[in-house]
Amino acid sequence: MTLVAEPCGLNCLGVGVQPEGTRLANLQIRNLPAGATVEGARKHPVQPWWTVDNPEGGKVRIASNGPLPATFTFLAIARSMDQETDFVFRLGTDSFGRDMFSAILYGVRICVFVGLVAAGAAMVIGTGLGLLSAWRGGITDAIIMRAVDFMLGLLALLVGLAILAILGNGVSKVVLAIVIVQWSYYARTARSFAMSELGKEYVEAARCLRLSPARIMLRHVLPNCMPQIIVLFTLNIASAISLESSLSFLGVGLPLTRPSLGMLIASGDEFIFSHKYWISIYPGIVLLVMIVAMNLLGDRLRDLNNPRLDR
Repeated sequence: MTLVAEPCGLNCLGVGVQPEGTRLANLQIRNLPAGATVEGARKHPVQPWWTVDNPEGGKVRIASNGPLPATFTFLAIARSMDQETDFVFRLGTDSFGRDMFSAILYGVRICVFVGLVAAGAAMVIGTGLGLLSAWRGGITDAIIMRAVDFMLGLLALLVGLAILAILGNGVSKVVLAIVIVQWSYYARTARSFAMSELGKEYVEAARCLRLSPARIMLRHVLPNCMPQIIVLFTLNIASAISLESSLSFLGVGLPLTRPSLGMLIASGDEFIFSHKYWISIYPGIVLLVMIVAMNLLGDRLRDLNNPRLDR
C-alpha cells in the first residue's frame, strides 16, 4: 500500500492510497500549513491533526483558504481495515496476536536446549571435582566438600536471580546460572560412590600395576559410578527446565525475543481472569508434562540400575 498526493483543483490537494479502492479504517493528516484543512475530517482538540474515518475510495481532500505553498511536507498515517486470513490458531493467540502453538514449540526447544546443556555441563564439572575429591582426600577433599555444602545450603532460585542480575539475561547466562547451582549435586554423588569403589580389589590391582591416577579414576572407577550419575542427570534436566522457566517467569531469564514457556505463562498472567486462559494454561500444561516425563525417566533408570529389584 502506497500513499500518493496529486492536485485536485485550485487550492486543493488529493491524498489517497494505491492501489485504488483499498478500504481504510481511517486516514490521518498531520503538519498541514496554516489555513489548510481536510474535508469531512475531525480535528484533534489540541494538535493540528485531521482524521477521516473510513474515507471513500481511500482518498481525502486537503483544501485551503489561500494558495497552498509550492512545496510543503505533511504526514499521512493510514490504517487499513481488519482483514480475515486463512490461518487457524488451534491454541489461540497471545496478547500480541502471535500464534500460541508456534510460541510453545519454540519455548519447548529452548527449554530442552537449556536443560540438556546446563545439566550436561554441571555433570562434567561436578563429577570431575567429586572424583578428584575422592582420590586426593585431605585438604583437597575438605575444600571441595565445604564448597559443596555451601552451595547446597543456598536457594537455587536466589542464586540464579543474583547471577542474572549481575550478568544480564540471555541463554548463555541462564545456562551458567544453572551450572553454578547444580554442579554440587554431582560432586557429592560422584565422591560418595567413588569412595566406595576405591576400597575394592580391582582398584588395588590397578594400583599394583602402577597405572596412572587419571586412568584408574576414568577407566575403572568412573564407569561404576555412571549409572547413579546418569539417573541424577535425568532428574536434574527437569530441575534445570523448572529453574529456567521460573527465572523467565520473573522476567530475568531470557530476553523478550526468545520466548520460553515461563515467559509465555507470565505474559498471560494478567489475562487469566478475563477468560483468556489459554495464554497461560497451555504453556503450563506443556511445562508440567516435560518435567513429569523427565522425572519418570529418572525413576525408571533408577529401577533398571538397582540390582535388588532384579527378579
